[in-house]
Amino acid sequence: MISRRVLLMSNAFGGATMAAYCWLRDRGIETAFQPATSPAAMLDADLWYAPDLILAPTLTTRVPAELFGKVVINHPGRLGDRGASSIDWGRWRRERFGGTTLLLAADGWDTGDVVHTTTFGYPTGPATKSWIYSHLNRGALLRGLERLLDAPVPRPLDYAHADVLGRWNDVLRAGDSTVDWSLAAEEVVWRVAARDGAPGVRAELLGEVVSVFDVHPAGPARGEPGEVVAWLPDSAVRVVCGPAGGDGLRDSVWVGHVKARGFKQPAAWWLGGRVSAWQDAPIPYRPVTTTLRGSVAVITAAAYNGAWSTGFCHAVASAVTAAARRTDVDQIVLRGGGTGPFGNGINLNHVYGAPAGVVASARANIRAINKVGLALFQARRDGVSVLVLLDGDAGAGGAFLSLCGDVVVAVPGRTFNYHYVGMGGLTGSEFHTLTLPSRMPDEEARSALLHDCLPLSADQAHRQGLVDYLAPEGLAGEDLTEWTHEFAVNHRDTGKRADRQRWRPLPTEAELAATQDRELRRIDADFASQEFQAALAAFVLKHPGPPPRAATEYRGAYAGSSRIRNVSMPGSESWSVSA
Repeated sequence: MISRRVLLMSNAFGGATMAAYCWLRDRGIETAFQPATSPAAMLDADLWYAPDLILAPTLTTRVPAELFGKVVINHPGRLGDRGASSIDWGRWRRERFGGTTLLLAADGWDTGDVVHTTTFGYPTGPATKSWIYSHLNRGALLRGLERLLDAPVPRPLDYAHADVLGRWNDVLRAGDSTVDWSLAAEEVVWRVAARDGAPGVRAELLGEVVSVFDVHPAGPARGEPGEVVAWLPDSAVRVVCGPAGGDGLRDSVWVGHVKARGFKQPAAWWLGGRVSAWQDAPIPYRPVTTTLRGSVAVITAAAYNGAWSTGFCHAVASAVTAAARRTDVDQIVLRGGGTGPFGNGINLNHVYGAPAGVVASARANIRAINKVGLALFQARRDGVSVLVLLDGDAGAGGAFLSLCGDVVVAVPGRTFNYHYVGMGGLTGSEFHTLTLPSRMPDEEARSALLHDCLPLSADQAHRQGLVDYLAPEGLAGEDLTEWTHEFAVNHRDTGKRADRQRWRPLPTEAELAATQDRELRRIDADFASQEFQAALAAFVLKHPGPPPRAATEYRGAYAGSSRIRNVSMPGSESWSVSA
Protein backbone atom coordinates (compact mmCIF):
# COMPACT_ATOMS: atom_id res chain seq x y z
CA MET A 1 0.00 0.00 0.00
CA ILE A 2 1.85 3.11 -1.22
CA SER A 3 -0.28 5.94 0.12
CA ARG A 4 0.45 7.20 3.61
CA ARG A 5 -1.65 10.37 3.34
CA VAL A 6 -4.78 10.78 1.26
CA LEU A 7 -6.51 14.10 0.62
CA LEU A 8 -10.17 13.98 -0.36
CA MET A 9 -11.38 16.93 -2.46
CA SER A 10 -15.05 17.12 -3.36
CA ASN A 11 -17.87 19.57 -3.87
CA ALA A 12 -18.92 18.91 -0.27
CA PHE A 13 -18.47 16.45 2.57
CA GLY A 14 -21.35 14.34 1.28
CA GLY A 15 -22.27 10.67 1.16
CA ALA A 16 -19.62 9.35 -1.24
CA THR A 17 -16.89 11.45 0.36
CA MET A 18 -17.86 10.37 3.87
CA ALA A 19 -17.86 6.72 2.76
CA ALA A 20 -14.35 7.07 1.31
CA TYR A 21 -13.22 8.95 4.43
CA CYS A 22 -14.47 6.17 6.70
CA TRP A 23 -13.04 3.41 4.48
CA LEU A 24 -9.57 4.96 4.55
CA ARG A 25 -9.55 5.64 8.27
CA ASP A 26 -10.85 2.13 8.99
CA ARG A 27 -7.57 0.98 7.43
CA GLY A 28 -5.38 3.37 9.37
CA ILE A 29 -4.63 5.69 6.44
CA GLU A 30 -4.06 9.36 7.26
CA THR A 31 -7.01 11.15 5.64
CA ALA A 32 -8.19 14.74 5.36
CA PHE A 33 -10.82 16.63 3.39
CA GLN A 34 -10.96 20.00 1.66
CA PRO A 35 -13.78 21.45 -0.49
CA ALA A 36 -12.86 21.75 -4.18
CA THR A 37 -14.44 25.19 -4.54
CA SER A 38 -12.13 26.38 -7.35
CA PRO A 39 -8.95 25.38 -9.22
CA ALA A 40 -7.01 27.79 -7.02
CA ALA A 41 -8.40 26.19 -3.86
CA MET A 42 -7.35 22.78 -5.15
CA LEU A 43 -3.80 23.97 -5.78
CA ASP A 44 -3.62 25.56 -2.34
CA ALA A 45 -4.84 22.36 -0.71
CA ASP A 46 -2.24 20.27 -2.54
CA LEU A 47 0.55 22.57 -1.35
CA TRP A 48 -0.79 22.73 2.19
CA TYR A 49 -1.45 19.02 2.78
CA ALA A 50 1.33 17.55 0.57
CA PRO A 51 -0.66 14.31 0.10
CA ASP A 52 0.55 11.09 -1.45
CA LEU A 53 -2.80 10.73 -3.19
CA ILE A 54 -5.67 13.08 -4.01
CA LEU A 55 -9.07 11.49 -4.56
CA ALA A 56 -12.14 13.39 -5.75
CA PRO A 57 -15.24 11.29 -4.88
CA THR A 58 -17.57 13.99 -6.30
CA LEU A 59 -16.30 16.85 -8.41
CA THR A 60 -17.78 19.47 -10.73
CA THR A 61 -14.84 21.92 -10.62
CA ARG A 62 -12.26 21.67 -13.39
CA VAL A 63 -8.92 20.38 -12.11
CA PRO A 64 -6.00 22.80 -12.73
CA ALA A 65 -3.32 21.64 -15.19
CA GLU A 66 -0.75 21.53 -12.40
CA LEU A 67 -2.66 18.59 -10.87
CA PHE A 68 -3.20 16.59 -14.06
CA GLY A 69 -2.18 12.99 -13.45
CA LYS A 70 -2.26 13.48 -9.69
CA VAL A 71 -5.96 13.82 -8.87
CA VAL A 72 -7.99 10.63 -9.18
CA ILE A 73 -11.58 11.42 -10.14
CA ASN A 74 -14.47 9.12 -9.27
CA HIS A 75 -16.70 9.27 -12.35
CA PRO A 76 -20.13 7.62 -12.10
CA GLY A 77 -20.35 5.71 -15.36
CA ARG A 78 -18.90 2.62 -16.94
CA LEU A 79 -15.71 2.52 -18.97
CA GLY A 80 -15.89 5.19 -21.68
CA ASP A 81 -18.83 7.10 -20.23
CA ARG A 82 -18.08 10.82 -20.10
CA GLY A 83 -20.04 13.87 -19.04
CA ALA A 84 -21.84 14.89 -15.88
CA SER A 85 -25.09 13.02 -16.60
CA SER A 86 -23.94 9.50 -17.41
CA ILE A 87 -26.06 7.85 -14.71
CA ASP A 88 -29.06 10.08 -15.46
CA TRP A 89 -28.98 9.21 -19.14
CA GLY A 90 -28.36 5.54 -18.39
CA ARG A 91 -31.53 5.31 -16.32
CA TRP A 92 -33.54 7.56 -18.64
CA ARG A 93 -32.62 5.37 -21.63
CA ARG A 94 -33.25 2.22 -19.56
CA GLU A 95 -29.79 0.88 -20.18
CA ARG A 96 -29.01 -2.49 -18.65
CA PHE A 97 -25.60 -1.68 -17.20
CA GLY A 98 -24.03 1.14 -15.27
CA GLY A 99 -20.72 1.52 -13.55
CA THR A 100 -18.09 3.62 -11.83
CA THR A 101 -14.69 4.56 -13.20
CA LEU A 102 -11.68 6.01 -11.39
CA LEU A 103 -9.53 8.05 -13.77
CA LEU A 104 -6.70 10.54 -13.61
CA ALA A 105 -7.51 14.20 -14.15
CA ALA A 106 -6.51 15.33 -17.64
CA ASP A 107 -7.21 18.06 -20.19
CA GLY A 108 -10.82 17.40 -21.14
CA TRP A 109 -13.83 16.05 -19.27
CA ASP A 110 -13.29 12.46 -18.13
CA THR A 111 -10.58 11.76 -20.71
CA GLY A 112 -7.74 10.73 -18.38
CA ASP A 113 -6.10 7.36 -17.97
CA VAL A 114 -8.28 4.80 -16.21
CA VAL A 115 -7.12 3.47 -12.84
CA HIS A 116 -10.08 1.16 -12.15
CA THR A 117 -13.52 0.52 -13.55
CA THR A 118 -16.54 -1.44 -12.30
CA THR A 119 -19.61 -2.44 -14.30
CA PHE A 120 -22.82 -3.44 -12.55
CA GLY A 121 -26.31 -4.32 -13.61
CA TYR A 122 -28.97 -1.74 -12.91
CA PRO A 123 -32.04 -2.85 -10.94
CA THR A 124 -34.86 -3.95 -13.19
CA GLY A 125 -37.34 -1.80 -11.25
CA PRO A 126 -37.50 1.99 -10.90
CA ALA A 127 -34.71 2.44 -8.33
CA THR A 128 -34.05 6.09 -7.59
CA LYS A 129 -30.96 7.90 -8.76
CA SER A 130 -30.02 8.59 -5.14
CA TRP A 131 -30.21 4.86 -4.29
CA ILE A 132 -27.97 3.98 -7.23
CA TYR A 133 -25.42 6.56 -6.11
CA SER A 134 -25.51 5.61 -2.42
CA HIS A 135 -25.46 1.84 -2.95
CA LEU A 136 -24.15 0.69 -6.33
CA ASN A 137 -21.82 3.58 -7.12
CA ARG A 138 -20.60 3.90 -3.53
CA GLY A 139 -19.76 0.21 -3.36
CA ALA A 140 -17.94 0.43 -6.69
CA LEU A 141 -16.02 3.49 -5.50
CA LEU A 142 -14.78 1.65 -2.41
CA ARG A 143 -13.73 -1.38 -4.46
CA GLY A 144 -11.86 0.97 -6.77
CA LEU A 145 -10.25 2.72 -3.82
CA GLU A 146 -8.91 -0.61 -2.55
CA ARG A 147 -7.41 -1.27 -5.97
CA LEU A 148 -6.04 2.26 -6.18
CA LEU A 149 -4.01 1.86 -3.01
CA ASP A 150 -2.24 -1.12 -4.59
CA ALA A 151 -0.70 1.20 -7.24
CA PRO A 152 -2.32 -0.13 -10.43
CA VAL A 153 -0.93 0.73 -13.85
CA PRO A 154 -3.24 3.35 -15.43
CA ARG A 155 -4.82 2.42 -18.77
CA PRO A 156 -5.38 5.02 -21.51
CA LEU A 157 -9.01 5.52 -22.48
CA ASP A 158 -9.18 4.17 -26.04
CA TYR A 159 -12.53 3.80 -27.78
CA ALA A 160 -10.89 1.46 -30.30
CA HIS A 161 -10.95 -1.24 -27.62
CA ALA A 162 -14.09 -3.36 -27.79
CA ASP A 163 -14.64 -3.30 -24.03
CA VAL A 164 -15.00 0.49 -23.95
CA LEU A 165 -18.79 0.51 -24.14
CA GLY A 166 -19.51 3.95 -22.73
CA ARG A 167 -20.13 7.19 -24.60
CA TRP A 168 -20.12 10.95 -24.27
CA ASN A 169 -23.24 12.20 -22.49
CA ASP A 170 -24.37 15.81 -22.68
CA VAL A 171 -25.87 17.27 -19.54
CA LEU A 172 -29.41 15.98 -19.09
CA ARG A 173 -31.27 19.24 -18.70
CA ALA A 174 -34.69 19.92 -17.24
CA GLY A 175 -36.24 20.21 -20.70
CA ASP A 176 -34.91 16.76 -21.62
CA SER A 177 -36.56 15.04 -18.66
CA THR A 178 -40.24 15.77 -18.30
CA VAL A 179 -43.40 13.94 -17.32
CA ASP A 180 -46.34 13.82 -19.67
CA TRP A 181 -49.37 12.71 -17.67
CA SER A 182 -50.70 10.83 -20.70
CA LEU A 183 -47.99 8.24 -20.04
CA ALA A 184 -48.77 5.06 -18.14
CA ALA A 185 -48.06 5.04 -14.41
CA GLU A 186 -45.13 2.65 -14.78
CA GLU A 187 -43.38 5.06 -17.15
CA VAL A 188 -44.10 8.09 -14.95
CA VAL A 189 -42.68 6.33 -11.90
CA TRP A 190 -39.58 5.26 -13.84
CA ARG A 191 -38.88 8.73 -15.20
CA VAL A 192 -39.15 10.43 -11.83
CA ALA A 193 -36.99 7.78 -10.13
CA ALA A 194 -34.27 8.35 -12.73
CA ARG A 195 -33.83 11.94 -11.42
CA ASP A 196 -34.73 11.49 -7.74
CA GLY A 197 -33.46 12.83 -5.29
CA ALA A 198 -32.07 15.61 -7.53
CA PRO A 199 -32.96 17.54 -9.57
CA GLY A 200 -36.39 15.95 -10.05
CA VAL A 201 -38.49 15.89 -13.21
CA ARG A 202 -40.51 18.75 -14.66
CA ALA A 203 -44.27 18.32 -14.82
CA GLU A 204 -47.33 20.54 -15.10
CA LEU A 205 -49.84 20.40 -12.27
CA LEU A 206 -52.83 22.71 -11.97
CA GLY A 207 -51.35 24.90 -14.70
CA GLU A 208 -48.02 25.35 -12.87
CA VAL A 209 -44.68 23.87 -13.94
CA VAL A 210 -43.04 22.16 -10.96
CA SER A 211 -40.42 19.51 -10.27
CA VAL A 212 -41.83 16.28 -8.85
CA PHE A 213 -40.20 13.65 -6.61
CA ASP A 214 -41.09 10.53 -4.66
CA VAL A 215 -43.65 9.10 -7.10
CA HIS A 216 -45.34 5.73 -6.63
CA PRO A 217 -48.24 3.83 -8.28
CA ALA A 218 -51.67 4.56 -6.80
CA GLY A 219 -53.95 2.27 -8.80
CA PRO A 220 -56.86 2.94 -11.20
CA ALA A 221 -58.74 6.24 -11.04
CA ARG A 222 -61.34 8.31 -12.85
CA GLY A 223 -60.35 11.61 -14.36
CA GLU A 224 -58.25 13.24 -17.03
CA PRO A 225 -54.43 13.01 -17.26
CA GLY A 226 -52.82 15.48 -14.88
CA GLU A 227 -55.94 15.86 -12.72
CA VAL A 228 -55.37 15.84 -8.95
CA VAL A 229 -58.04 13.63 -7.41
CA ALA A 230 -56.86 13.08 -3.83
CA TRP A 231 -54.39 14.21 -1.21
CA LEU A 232 -53.07 13.15 2.17
CA PRO A 233 -52.56 15.77 4.88
CA ASP A 234 -48.95 17.01 5.00
CA SER A 235 -48.06 14.39 2.42
CA ALA A 236 -48.79 13.22 -1.12
CA VAL A 237 -51.27 14.07 -3.86
CA ARG A 238 -52.81 11.60 -6.27
CA VAL A 239 -52.58 12.42 -9.99
CA VAL A 240 -54.40 10.70 -12.85
CA CYS A 241 -52.24 9.52 -15.76
CA GLY A 242 -52.18 7.20 -18.77
CA PRO A 243 -54.72 6.24 -21.42
CA ALA A 244 -58.30 5.33 -20.57
CA GLY A 245 -59.26 1.67 -20.46
CA GLY A 246 -62.47 0.09 -21.63
CA ASP A 247 -64.01 0.74 -18.23
CA GLY A 248 -63.15 4.43 -18.43
CA LEU A 249 -60.48 4.13 -15.72
CA ARG A 250 -56.91 5.36 -16.06
CA ASP A 251 -53.73 4.86 -14.05
CA SER A 252 -52.78 7.17 -11.21
CA VAL A 253 -49.70 7.92 -9.14
CA TRP A 254 -48.89 9.37 -5.75
CA VAL A 255 -46.65 12.43 -5.96
CA GLY A 256 -44.96 12.76 -2.58
CA HIS A 257 -42.93 15.92 -2.98
CA VAL A 258 -42.92 19.00 -5.18
CA LYS A 259 -40.30 21.70 -5.70
CA ALA A 260 -42.00 24.90 -6.75
CA ARG A 261 -40.75 27.70 -4.54
CA GLY A 262 -37.10 27.00 -4.02
CA PHE A 263 -37.23 23.84 -1.91
CA LYS A 264 -38.87 20.44 -1.73
CA GLN A 265 -42.11 20.37 0.20
CA PRO A 266 -44.92 17.85 0.66
CA ALA A 267 -47.05 17.89 -2.46
CA ALA A 268 -50.17 18.48 -0.34
CA TRP A 269 -48.61 21.70 1.01
CA TRP A 270 -48.07 22.91 -2.54
CA LEU A 271 -51.66 21.97 -3.37
CA GLY A 272 -52.89 24.23 -0.60
CA GLY A 273 -56.53 23.13 -0.63
CA ARG A 274 -57.08 24.01 -4.29
CA VAL A 275 -58.70 20.62 -4.97
CA SER A 276 -61.74 19.39 -3.08
CA ALA A 277 -62.45 16.14 -4.95
CA TRP A 278 -61.49 12.80 -3.37
CA GLN A 279 -60.97 9.28 -4.66
CA ASP A 280 -59.78 6.41 -2.52
CA ALA A 281 -56.54 4.88 -3.80
CA PRO A 282 -56.26 1.08 -3.86
CA ILE A 283 -52.46 1.35 -3.39
CA PRO A 284 -51.41 3.41 -0.34
CA TYR A 285 -48.62 5.97 -0.34
CA ARG A 286 -45.42 5.08 1.56
CA PRO A 287 -47.21 3.57 4.50
CA VAL A 288 -45.57 2.65 7.76
CA THR A 289 -46.22 -1.08 7.49
CA THR A 290 -46.22 -3.90 10.02
CA THR A 291 -45.62 -7.43 8.78
CA LEU A 292 -46.18 -10.36 11.14
CA ARG A 293 -44.18 -13.54 10.74
CA GLY A 294 -44.64 -15.91 13.59
CA SER A 295 -44.02 -13.93 16.75
CA VAL A 296 -41.85 -11.32 14.99
CA ALA A 297 -43.41 -8.00 13.96
CA VAL A 298 -41.35 -6.15 11.34
CA ILE A 299 -42.18 -2.43 11.19
CA THR A 300 -40.95 -0.78 8.01
CA ALA A 301 -40.56 2.99 8.28
CA ALA A 302 -39.60 4.24 4.81
CA ALA A 303 -39.29 7.99 5.20
CA TYR A 304 -38.39 9.91 2.05
CA ASN A 305 -34.68 10.85 2.24
CA GLY A 306 -34.69 9.61 5.83
CA ALA A 307 -36.52 12.71 7.07
CA TRP A 308 -38.94 11.84 9.88
CA SER A 309 -41.72 14.43 9.90
CA THR A 310 -44.05 14.94 12.85
CA GLY A 311 -46.85 12.92 11.24
CA PHE A 312 -44.47 10.16 10.17
CA CYS A 313 -43.09 9.86 13.70
CA HIS A 314 -46.60 9.57 15.15
CA ALA A 315 -47.35 6.78 12.65
CA VAL A 316 -44.18 4.86 13.61
CA ALA A 317 -44.86 5.28 17.35
CA SER A 318 -48.43 4.02 16.89
CA ALA A 319 -47.20 1.01 14.92
CA VAL A 320 -44.66 0.10 17.62
CA THR A 321 -47.27 0.45 20.37
CA ALA A 322 -49.84 -1.63 18.49
CA ALA A 323 -47.34 -4.40 17.76
CA ALA A 324 -46.12 -4.52 21.37
CA ARG A 325 -49.68 -4.92 22.67
CA ARG A 326 -50.29 -8.06 20.61
CA THR A 327 -50.16 -11.20 22.69
CA ASP A 328 -48.68 -13.16 19.77
CA VAL A 329 -45.67 -10.84 19.34
CA ASP A 330 -42.49 -11.18 21.40
CA GLN A 331 -40.10 -9.35 19.05
CA ILE A 332 -40.26 -6.12 17.08
CA VAL A 333 -37.88 -5.26 14.28
CA LEU A 334 -37.84 -1.56 13.34
CA ARG A 335 -36.19 -0.90 10.00
CA GLY A 336 -36.07 1.65 7.21
CA GLY A 337 -37.36 1.02 3.73
CA GLY A 338 -34.03 -0.29 2.43
CA THR A 339 -34.06 2.13 -0.52
CA GLY A 340 -32.85 5.26 1.26
CA PRO A 341 -31.47 6.43 4.59
CA PHE A 342 -32.83 4.75 7.70
CA GLY A 343 -33.35 8.14 9.28
CA ASN A 344 -31.63 11.48 9.69
CA GLY A 345 -33.84 12.91 12.41
CA ILE A 346 -36.52 15.56 12.16
CA ASN A 347 -37.74 16.67 8.74
CA LEU A 348 -35.92 19.97 8.18
CA ASN A 349 -37.80 20.79 4.97
CA HIS A 350 -41.07 20.44 6.86
CA VAL A 351 -39.74 22.58 9.69
CA TYR A 352 -38.58 25.28 7.27
CA GLY A 353 -41.83 25.51 5.34
CA ALA A 354 -44.41 24.74 8.05
CA PRO A 355 -47.28 27.23 8.33
CA ALA A 356 -46.88 27.21 12.11
CA GLY A 357 -43.36 28.62 11.79
CA VAL A 358 -39.89 27.18 12.27
CA VAL A 359 -39.69 27.15 16.06
CA ALA A 360 -43.12 25.66 16.72
CA SER A 361 -42.73 23.08 13.96
CA ALA A 362 -39.26 22.02 15.12
CA ARG A 363 -40.42 21.65 18.72
CA ALA A 364 -43.40 19.54 17.64
CA ASN A 365 -41.20 17.35 15.44
CA ILE A 366 -38.57 16.65 18.10
CA ARG A 367 -41.30 15.63 20.56
CA ALA A 368 -42.79 13.33 17.95
CA ILE A 369 -39.51 11.51 17.31
CA ASN A 370 -39.04 11.20 21.07
CA LYS A 371 -42.46 9.56 21.13
CA VAL A 372 -41.00 6.79 18.94
CA GLY A 373 -38.18 6.33 21.43
CA LEU A 374 -40.64 6.16 24.31
CA ALA A 375 -42.69 3.55 22.43
CA LEU A 376 -39.56 1.42 21.96
CA PHE A 377 -38.69 1.64 25.66
CA GLN A 378 -42.27 0.80 26.65
CA ALA A 379 -42.28 -2.26 24.39
CA ARG A 380 -39.11 -3.47 26.09
CA ARG A 381 -40.60 -2.92 29.54
CA ASP A 382 -43.57 -5.00 28.42
CA GLY A 383 -41.22 -7.90 27.65
CA VAL A 384 -41.00 -7.44 23.87
CA SER A 385 -37.46 -7.52 22.47
CA VAL A 386 -36.74 -4.61 20.09
CA LEU A 387 -34.22 -4.93 17.25
CA VAL A 388 -33.39 -1.91 15.13
CA LEU A 389 -32.04 -2.58 11.63
CA LEU A 390 -29.98 0.29 10.18
CA ASP A 391 -30.51 -0.70 6.56
CA GLY A 392 -29.48 2.72 5.26
CA ASP A 393 -27.32 5.64 6.29
CA ALA A 394 -28.34 7.39 9.49
CA GLY A 395 -27.64 10.76 10.99
CA ALA A 396 -28.33 12.69 14.17
CA GLY A 397 -31.78 11.71 15.45
CA GLY A 398 -32.03 8.53 13.39
CA ALA A 399 -28.68 7.19 14.57
CA PHE A 400 -29.43 7.93 18.21
CA LEU A 401 -33.00 6.68 17.97
CA SER A 402 -31.62 3.23 17.19
CA LEU A 403 -30.01 3.13 20.65
CA CYS A 404 -33.48 3.03 22.23
CA GLY A 405 -33.78 -0.60 21.14
CA ASP A 406 -32.30 -3.73 22.73
CA VAL A 407 -30.09 -4.59 19.77
CA VAL A 408 -28.81 -2.58 16.79
CA VAL A 409 -27.94 -4.35 13.54
CA ALA A 410 -26.28 -2.43 10.69
CA VAL A 411 -25.71 -3.13 7.02
CA PRO A 412 -22.02 -2.91 6.00
CA GLY A 413 -21.22 -0.01 3.70
CA ARG A 414 -23.56 2.42 5.46
CA THR A 415 -22.29 5.53 7.25
CA PHE A 416 -23.64 7.01 10.48
CA ASN A 417 -23.34 10.49 11.98
CA TYR A 418 -23.89 10.55 15.73
CA HIS A 419 -23.92 14.30 16.20
CA TYR A 420 -26.19 17.35 16.02
CA VAL A 421 -24.09 20.49 16.48
CA GLY A 422 -23.32 20.94 12.79
CA MET A 423 -26.94 22.03 12.30
CA GLY A 424 -26.60 25.44 13.88
CA GLY A 425 -25.39 24.18 17.25
CA LEU A 426 -28.26 21.83 18.05
CA THR A 427 -27.80 19.77 21.20
CA GLY A 428 -30.25 17.05 20.21
CA SER A 429 -32.65 14.76 22.01
CA GLU A 430 -33.81 11.15 21.31
CA PHE A 431 -32.62 10.27 24.84
CA HIS A 432 -29.00 10.19 23.71
CA THR A 433 -27.72 11.61 26.99
CA LEU A 434 -29.17 8.50 28.65
CA THR A 435 -28.34 5.81 26.07
CA LEU A 436 -24.91 6.89 24.85
CA PRO A 437 -22.94 6.55 28.12
CA SER A 438 -23.91 2.87 28.45
CA ARG A 439 -22.50 2.10 25.03
CA MET A 440 -19.55 4.52 25.11
CA PRO A 441 -18.45 4.85 28.74
CA ASP A 442 -15.41 7.02 28.01
CA GLU A 443 -16.44 10.67 28.38
CA GLU A 444 -13.68 11.95 26.08
CA ALA A 445 -14.77 9.56 23.34
CA ARG A 446 -18.38 10.67 23.70
CA SER A 447 -17.38 14.32 23.47
CA ALA A 448 -15.38 13.65 20.30
CA LEU A 449 -18.31 11.75 18.79
CA LEU A 450 -20.73 14.61 19.46
CA HIS A 451 -18.49 17.57 18.63
CA ASP A 452 -16.01 16.47 15.95
CA CYS A 453 -18.99 15.78 13.63
CA LEU A 454 -17.17 12.95 11.85
CA PRO A 455 -18.95 9.99 10.28
CA LEU A 456 -18.50 6.38 11.31
CA SER A 457 -18.69 3.40 9.01
CA ALA A 458 -20.94 0.55 10.06
CA ASP A 459 -17.78 -1.41 10.91
CA GLN A 460 -16.42 1.38 13.11
CA ALA A 461 -19.79 1.92 14.84
CA HIS A 462 -19.73 -1.81 15.59
CA ARG A 463 -16.22 -1.64 17.03
CA GLN A 464 -17.15 1.35 19.20
CA GLY A 465 -20.23 -0.36 20.65
CA LEU A 466 -22.89 1.71 18.90
CA VAL A 467 -23.89 -1.25 16.72
CA ASP A 468 -24.22 -4.79 18.11
CA TYR A 469 -24.19 -6.87 14.93
CA LEU A 470 -23.37 -6.45 11.25
CA ALA A 471 -25.53 -8.08 8.60
CA PRO A 472 -23.67 -10.10 5.94
CA GLU A 473 -22.17 -7.94 3.20
CA GLY A 474 -24.07 -7.63 -0.04
CA LEU A 475 -27.57 -8.41 1.22
CA ALA A 476 -30.39 -6.13 0.10
CA GLY A 477 -34.09 -6.26 -0.67
CA GLU A 478 -35.84 -9.53 0.07
CA ASP A 479 -32.55 -11.26 0.90
CA LEU A 480 -31.90 -8.77 3.70
CA THR A 481 -35.48 -9.16 4.92
CA GLU A 482 -35.14 -12.94 5.08
CA TRP A 483 -31.80 -12.76 6.89
CA THR A 484 -33.18 -10.27 9.40
CA HIS A 485 -36.07 -12.59 10.24
CA GLU A 486 -33.72 -15.55 10.69
CA PHE A 487 -31.47 -13.43 12.87
CA ALA A 488 -34.38 -12.26 15.04
CA VAL A 489 -35.63 -15.81 15.59
CA ASN A 490 -32.14 -17.10 16.37
CA HIS A 491 -31.45 -14.22 18.70
CA ARG A 492 -34.58 -15.02 20.66
CA ASP A 493 -33.98 -18.76 20.71
CA THR A 494 -30.35 -18.61 21.87
CA GLY A 495 -31.58 -17.25 25.18
CA LYS A 496 -28.70 -14.75 25.48
CA ARG A 497 -30.82 -12.16 27.22
CA ALA A 498 -27.89 -10.25 28.66
CA ASP A 499 -26.92 -9.47 25.08
CA ARG A 500 -30.48 -8.44 24.24
CA GLN A 501 -30.80 -5.77 26.92
CA ARG A 502 -28.20 -3.09 27.24
CA TRP A 503 -30.06 -1.54 30.17
CA ARG A 504 -29.89 -3.35 33.51
CA PRO A 505 -32.44 -2.39 34.59
CA LEU A 506 -34.29 -0.59 31.84
CA PRO A 507 -34.75 3.13 32.52
CA THR A 508 -37.86 3.90 34.50
CA GLU A 509 -40.57 6.22 33.26
CA ALA A 510 -39.27 8.81 35.71
CA GLU A 511 -35.73 8.55 34.32
CA LEU A 512 -37.00 8.89 30.78
CA ALA A 513 -39.18 11.86 31.70
CA ALA A 514 -36.30 13.62 33.44
CA THR A 515 -33.98 12.98 30.48
CA GLN A 516 -36.52 14.22 27.98
CA ASP A 517 -37.25 17.34 30.03
CA ARG A 518 -33.55 18.17 30.29
CA GLU A 519 -32.85 17.57 26.58
CA LEU A 520 -35.94 19.43 25.37
CA ARG A 521 -35.27 22.52 27.46
CA ARG A 522 -31.89 22.86 25.77
CA ILE A 523 -33.00 22.08 22.23
CA ASP A 524 -36.08 24.31 22.47
CA ALA A 525 -33.68 27.19 23.07
CA ASP A 526 -31.52 25.98 20.17
CA PHE A 527 -34.48 26.08 17.78
CA ALA A 528 -35.11 29.74 18.62
CA SER A 529 -31.51 30.75 17.93
CA GLN A 530 -30.46 32.68 14.84
CA GLU A 531 -27.59 30.22 14.37
CA PHE A 532 -29.97 27.29 13.92
CA GLN A 533 -32.37 29.16 11.68
CA ALA A 534 -29.53 30.30 9.40
CA ALA A 535 -28.17 26.74 9.20
CA LEU A 536 -31.69 25.43 8.52
CA ALA A 537 -32.20 27.83 5.62
CA ALA A 538 -28.80 26.97 4.17
CA PHE A 539 -29.56 23.24 4.37
CA VAL A 540 -33.02 23.44 2.81
CA LEU A 541 -31.99 25.86 0.05
CA LYS A 542 -28.86 23.80 -0.70
CA HIS A 543 -26.33 26.48 0.17
CA PRO A 544 -23.12 24.59 0.99
CA GLY A 545 -21.78 25.14 4.45
CA PRO A 546 -18.28 24.53 5.81
CA PRO A 547 -17.16 20.95 6.43
CA PRO A 548 -16.56 19.72 9.99
CA ARG A 549 -13.28 21.23 11.13
CA ALA A 550 -12.09 17.83 12.33
CA ALA A 551 -12.46 16.48 8.79
CA THR A 552 -9.90 19.01 7.55
CA GLU A 553 -7.23 17.49 9.82
CA TYR A 554 -5.15 14.51 8.85
CA ARG A 555 -6.44 11.62 10.92
CA GLY A 556 -5.54 7.95 10.76
CA ALA A 557 -7.01 4.92 12.46
CA TYR A 558 -9.92 5.53 14.81
CA ALA A 559 -8.33 3.38 17.51
CA GLY A 560 -5.68 5.13 19.64
CA SER A 561 -4.90 8.84 19.79
CA SER A 562 -2.67 11.22 17.89
CA ARG A 563 -0.89 14.28 19.14
CA ILE A 564 -2.50 17.43 17.76
CA ARG A 565 -0.76 20.72 17.22
CA ASN A 566 -2.40 24.01 16.29
CA VAL A 567 -1.25 25.61 13.05
CA SER A 568 -2.66 28.26 10.77
CA MET A 569 -3.06 27.97 7.03
CA PRO A 570 -2.39 31.32 5.35
CA GLY A 571 -5.62 33.27 5.09
CA SER A 572 -7.52 30.96 7.42
CA GLU A 573 -8.42 30.78 11.07
CA SER A 574 -6.50 28.50 13.41
CA TRP A 575 -7.21 24.81 13.03
CA SER A 576 -5.66 21.46 14.02
CA VAL A 577 -3.53 19.03 12.07
CA SER A 578 -2.04 15.74 13.23
CA ALA A 579 1.57 16.07 14.24
